[in-house]
Amino acid sequence: MSKRRVPDAVRESAPEPFVACFSLPKLIGWIAGSGIFAAPCLLLVPGLSGSAGPGGVLIGLVGLIGSLFFGGIAAVQTLRLFDRRPQVVIHNGSIYVRPHGDMRIPLRAIKGVHRDAGRLSLTLHKPAKYPIESRHRRFIWRLNGSAARGFFGDVWIWSNQLDHPRDAFLAAIAAHRPLTDFERRLAGISA
Repeated sequence: MSKRRVPDAVRESAPEPFVACFSLPKLIGWIAGSGIFAAPCLLLVPGLSGSAGPGGVLIGLVGLIGSLFFGGIAAVQTLRLFDRRPQVVIHNGSIYVRPHGDMRIPLRAIKGVHRDAGRLSLTLHKPAKYPIESRHRRFIWRLNGSAARGFFGDVWIWSNQLDHPRDAFLAAIAAHRPLTDFERRLAGISA
């Protein structure tokens, strides 16, 4: 078997690890935005006392639900301000997504990528091999039922909360994905 010389352009060099953490400015924006929506909802809560009549209770209930929802978003984002751990790491042919679980997922296991507003969704060849480990994400998955995989994919990354834009994640996946022997030979022929 003859060994072909692989051109320098095709040779794989180990790219630098891609690490994404929570973005402080983006989180502050989330906190301010959800606070803007929570404040008017809080103004409706006094209607729960019933002093404004029968419709006041319904309005108060809507205000309570809205303030809990938007206030909850603000609270979660405030906690994330202090979490400086890496949330996504792409290195050595694998991806680690902290909110998904502790397992590193090989980049070759990714079947497809879907981009949405602020989110990068990955579908996997065998999703059962890399189950969602965090309770929060399992709850969101179950809440969406049979539409969850189509909407979220198997692994999802909220780039609108992290310190890199969505396209940087795609570029890192492409840079860290190991070439197959066929791809190397093909690149060597065309180089």
